[in-house]
Amino acid sequence: MHLPAPNDTQFELPPAGTFLAMCYRIIDLGTQDTTYMGQAKRQHKIQVGWELPEEKMADGRPFTISQRYTWSMSEKAALRRDLETWRGVPFKDSDFGPGGFDIQNIIGKACLLTVVHTEKNGKHYANIKAIARLMKGMQAPQKTENEQVYLWLSDDRWRPDVFHKLSDGMKQAIMASPEYKTLVNGHGDEPPPIDADRYHEEPAGEIPF
Repeated sequence: MHLPAPNDTQFELPPAGTFLAMCYRIIDLGTQDTTYMGQAKRQHKIQVGWELPEEKMADGRPFTISQRYTWSMSEKAALRRDLETWRGVPFKDSDFGPGGFDIQNIIGKACLLTVVHTEKNGKHYANIKAIARLMKGMQAPQKTENEQVYLWLSDDRWRPDVFHKLSDGMKQAIMASPEYKTLVNGHGDEPPPIDADRYHEEPAGEIPF
């Protein structure tokens, strides 16, 4: 059999600039091995994904872009910084812990994303540079075009049906986490069902979430 030609096809990159965006997915990746400035660490990670409803790919679907965050609300954490600039107000102590802010509330919410392009080892990437709340008078779609996806590695929110729809690479990353192993080994693949309506309460006032 002849050798196949190299496959150097790259995905369409979202354009660089500042765009209206809608959050459509949050995935709990569990504790992952990471390296920062040559130092190995184990950190709890999540992935947040947005679609750009006004920016279309060649097939007519909206561009999407995602960002991995350390699951931390320390004052210097990137997740806290981005959520606060998106909200337009800082978090209060009462927003943390049980009964506080639920990260699932950002699904379906609109923001402004600033996207920049970078190059590394001959490949081009689109990265999120900044997140902000919509400017006064801006209108967002009522819902996302992509299916809204939420997956969390806890007994009360685990959804096997959602997990099995993820890409193989993401499933493998999640399966390597201690949170996934504890969840599945302790409860099999069918943990208790969740009440979906419980996590879609509308926030009060003009704060987006």
